[in-house]
Amino acid sequence: MRTLTEQDIRTRAYKLWQAAGEPRSKFDAFWYQAEKELLKERTAQMRGSRRPDATKNVRQRRAVSTVN
Repeated sequence: MRTLTEQDIRTRAYKLWQAAGEPRSKFDAFWYQAEKELLKERTAQMRGSRRPDATKNVRQRRAVSTVN
């Protein structure tokens, strides 16, 4: 997974700013909101990419192989 870049944040912040009606203030609020959302999404993706079932299957296979 590629790292979060300033351009990623800028693009998301711009979309948030547009969706809010392009107000003339609070630019930093849109930036921080965009950064927060993107980090949250990346964290969720990273957690989703872990395979706890695979770990469980390895443990089961090891247990079976030690019994045989």
